[in-house]
Amino acid sequence: MRQLTYYVGTTLDGFVAGPDGKSEFLPFEGDLAAARLAEYPETVPTHGGGAPNPTAGRRFDTVLMDRAGYEAGLAADGTSPYPHLTQYLFSNTADGLDPAVELAPGDPVAFVRALKARDGAGIWLRGGADLAGQLIEEIDELVVERHPVATGSGVPLFRAPFRPTAFTLTDSRVFSSGVTLTTYTKENRMRLRPTTEADLDLVTAVTVDEPVGWIEADRYLEELKEGMYRPEWTWIAEQDGRVLARALWWGHATGEHPLALDCLYVDPSVEDRAALGAELVRAGLRAFAEQGAAKLPLYNLTLPQGWREDPAAVAATDWRRDAALAAGLTDVVERLRLEWTPDAGLPASSGRLTFTEGTDEEFLDVFRRIAEGSLDGETRRNVALMGVEAAAQEEVDFYLGCPGERSWWRIARTPDGGVAGLALPSATPYNRNVGYLGVVPELRGRGYVDDVLAEITRVQVEAGAELITATTDTDNAPMAAAFARAGYRVAQTRLVWSAPEAAPAS
Repeated sequence: MRQLTYYVGTTLDGFVAGPDGKSEFLPFEGDLAAARLAEYPETVPTHGGGAPNPTAGRRFDTVLMDRAGYEAGLAADGTSPYPHLTQYLFSNTADGLDPAVELAPGDPVAFVRALKARDGAGIWLRGGADLAGQLIEEIDELVVERHPVATGSGVPLFRAPFRPTAFTLTDSRVFSSGVTLTTYTKENRMRLRPTTEADLDLVTAVTVDEPVGWIEADRYLEELKEGMYRPEWTWIAEQDGRVLARALWWGHATGEHPLALDCLYVDPSVEDRAALGAELVRAGLRAFAEQGAAKLPLYNLTLPQGWREDPAAVAATDWRRDAALAAGLTDVVERLRLEWTPDAGLPASSGRLTFTEGTDEEFLDVFRRIAEGSLDGETRRNVALMGVEAAAQEEVDFYLGCPGERSWWRIARTPDGGVAGLALPSATPYNRNVGYLGVVPELRGRGYVDDVLAEITRVQVEAGAELITATTDTDNAPMAAAFARAGYRVAQTRLVWSAPEAAPAS
């Protein structure tokens, strides 16, 4: 991994240039100049005698500059200050740019991470303050020429929001002019960060050796192309170039924010896996909230059937549970993932109900009625938090956003035309699924749920489905029993942790 070095001259009070951006008051002369030309020759512009030192190993082969740094390195008649280096300029304009200087695209952090991943010598950050401020987390080495002069104001060493970043002193020298040359390196500490495309190999190299659900590299890469996984939704904990933890958040291909944490993994070498996992999850959730996510993504942990009898599965669950709770995901629901396949046969229907299309308002009204007294944990939670009206609207909006078609939706009716419930066949990016079903409170306990589920299954089978999936809470015993009667078998268990939401003020 290549290193980024910020080599810069400053005043005693930490300014790299005056208010006008000029730094002639920081002289380049005497034994300081000799030392820099001998040890850091690439940092001196060509017109000042800079070039790789043929008698020493080449320290840098790349320089990063902002517009002020680029212009400060130019000779009166020059346009390429460091032709012995690959030169990148971070600027909104290419005006007056030499063909040898390349305009750096996009986000400086992502660009530098990609540079670091390539083969080559070190990268020199020429400045200035705004660029250095954006890249402070990426700086591996800080070399400061501190001149014995104070200016009171000017361009600072860094211009960035307050965020203390620790460096370790590794070398310090004093020259005859009174200049001190001080070298600092980044502490060998853990970095929690979202990834970029340059980190793809790091992300996909992680494998999980525990009996819990995790995301294989092929699936991650495939869904990355579709936008369901994204670099900015993928977070890692990194130390000394090694990934010690990984969190993969998933969302709809057209979504602005992720919906769920699909996979959390911390390397077994970490002493407190739960603590690091919690720290990584908290960092991701905080970033999503700052980016405008109205609802924080939940955490889905998929477990094999009968996992409580497997000590390895219990151990893998325990530290993840502790991490989720410590990260603030304190609401937990246990859900069953069920599957229907043709060998189970079509579930029988009593023929007591008919199924009709309906308007959005009619479906919303049935959602409202079904929500009252529901045993579904998510529905009950939403009703308690936001009221029946808003909870029903959220359900409608969610299923409208699923891959299933709105035209599949049906209202279940009794022989006299009254509303008995609703049937919403739906789909995920992977399978046809049951979607949503329910019976209005006054008709529950009469077996109508079997007819609604039979109708959904029939619709999916006629559309060619060879596998139909469904989920229900373990606490919702009547619904679980209905699935069992219809031939749906339990394939997996999911533990779902989510952040508690404050009820709206009245």
